[in-house]
Amino acid sequence: MPGEAAKTVPPEAGSTATRILDAAEALFAKRGFAGVSVREIAGRVGLNQASIYNHFPSKQALYEAVLERGLGPITDLLAEGKGSFQSRDFQEQLLERLVDHLWRTPHLPKLIQREVLDGGEYLERLVDHWLTPIYEQGTSAMEATPGFVDWPLADRPLLILGLYHLLFGYFTSAALYARVLGKDPLSPEMRRTHLDFLRRASDRLLHQDVNAPTR
Repeated sequence: MPGEAAKTVPPEAGSTATRILDAAEALFAKRGFAGVSVREIAGRVGLNQASIYNHFPSKQALYEAVLERGLGPITDLLAEGKGSFQSRDFQEQLLERLVDHLWRTPHLPKLIQREVLDGGEYLERLVDHWLTPIYEQGTSAMEATPGFVDWPLADRPLLILGLYHLLFGYFTSAALYARVLGKDPLSPEMRRTHLDFLRRASDRLLHQDVNAPTR
């Protein structure tokens, strides 16, 4: 279960707490929980270590707050969509809101990937409290779409994993994208391109008959 920072009220944009969370998210994504010190986070924000503790009582609480800020809204959006996912209009609105959220927290996917790759001390907590419920909510929501039930049962977890990578993997691969294609993957233009692609991809994956004969 999450610790001291669970279900806290999100700080206002531009506030000291938000700047701390932004710095912590970026550093945790780069080196994981164990590889980052509170002193380093404080230095990134231009504060002393004691000032960090005025907002977050421990490094664990700060890490939990980063996860809550990043993953809490995703669980809320999926819960909000329960029973409405069969509507394509709703799906497009949900997808746009998810993309908007991730563009506000672009280091979050890297943070998750870092924990998975490192097998760090927070991986089990991350999976149990956040990723498994998100997977279950996503599965429940997509079961309302006609295209999802056309997929064989054995393929459905892979379909959900593929959709996860289409959404989150864009941010974990941003540096590769920039080097290979020579474009800023986090530019406003690419945000629109990413969202348009996700709309088309999810529409084909969830609304087309996968058993129909191919040309």
